Amino acid sequence: MDERLRHFYDLFSRRKSVRAYADTRVDDETLNRILEGGRRAPSAANYQPWDFIVVRREENEAFFSTVHRDGFWNAPVVLVACANPDRAWRRSFDRTNFAWVDVAIAVTEIIAAATAEGLGTCWVAAIDPAKVKELLGIPNEIDVVTLVALGHPTTPLKREEKRRRSMEEVFRRGRW
Repeated sequence: MDERLRHFYDLFSRRKSVRAYADTRVDDETLNRILEGGRRAPSAANYQPWDFIVVRREENEAFFSTVHRDGFWNAPVVLVACANPDRAWRRSFDRTNFAWVDVAIAVTEIIAAATAEGLGTCWVAAIDPAKVKELLGIPNEIDVVTLVALGHPTTPLKREEKRRRSMEEVFRRGRW
């Protein structure tokens, strides 16, 4: 396998949910490269129905301790991923709104970029969206999809096998 391909696939074997972060600031240059991954993410019809709020612990400690019982495991940054359903593409056959799908794609790109930078992340869904909206002034018509804890992991990210369903269980060929 080509070295570039090996590096690309290795990225996904190193990605994991990190719940212990070093007390180290994520520098602006690195953070901006990671955020660029989300900004450039694909979306249905390129509608980009997302907005993100970058919350640094040093600037808003109250948010960290109020929104998550573990304070996001001491992560120095939390990204609040929001969807704007009014700005999203809808499938013509059944009017399904793709805002949340598109936000999930952007979050995945952000997580991949952070992993490439050697940073850890954790997709945090166990939150009270109404509380997040209240604390950050998010408009009612905007959905809080998820939060992403981000920072330097206390232990380096390394390749590890994760328990996953087999290829045969996950992928069907030709039909169900």
